[in-house]
Amino acid sequence: MPAGDRTARPPLAKPAEGPAGAFGALLSSAIEDPATAQGLALAYASLDTRRRLQIIDAIVSDAQAEGIGASAVLASLLAFEEDPEVARRIAEVMSAVGDAGLRTSLRTRAWLAGDEVDGGALLVRPLHGAFVEVLALCWQEKLGVTQARFEPLVRHDQATGPANAVAPHLRFEEMPVAYAIDAVTSVLWNHRRLHAALPSCVEHFADLFWIERTPDSNAGSR
Repeated sequence: MPAGDRTARPPLAKPAEGPAGAFGALLSSAIEDPATAQGLALAYASLDTRRRLQIIDAIVSDAQAEGIGASAVLASLLAFEEDPEVARRIAEVMSAVGDAGLRTSLRTRAWLAGDEVDGGALLVRPLHGAFVEVLALCWQEKLGVTQARFEPLVRHDQATGPANAVAPHLRFEEMPVAYAIDAVTSVLWNHRRLHAALPSCVEHFADLFWIERTPDSNAGSR
């Protein structure tokens, strides 16, 4: 696309008063508020390719005018971008901008509740800035995982909310991450044995668990 065509702004990014106006204020909010970030990303995803490229350029321009980092906002868009060329453009812009928007001082954390018979787990991983992703599970030994919830973008100080949603009857306590992963892996093995599959939302945290085949798969090779 010619560079001149990208300088036009779609209605979503039209400036109003001030250096960047309402769109600049939206970007500032998207860095701190996950609902705003997701709303912006969904609005962006609904546009055609030309307008999405215009939005990317507008974010860089207005973020600079507002004195904020563009990378954190662009990272939210990247999660919704299905066009490889546009995704590459976002990655290139994030690299060129080189701001601190993707930096985070947060760490992976884990909470457990109950036991292997009736229990729950909450796993929290940092994304960028103040944002984390969350996996919450509740299980019963005879049924496997009974509740599962994945939140792709949550403020770190609100990360424990999904635990109460899936297992309000349990009391969660923070545990060492390695210990919690071992406990959850055992639960997931049991669930797969019972149902021949894992809850779909677990795939977002699959790199933490070593579950490549069902326990019964060894039987056929003996």
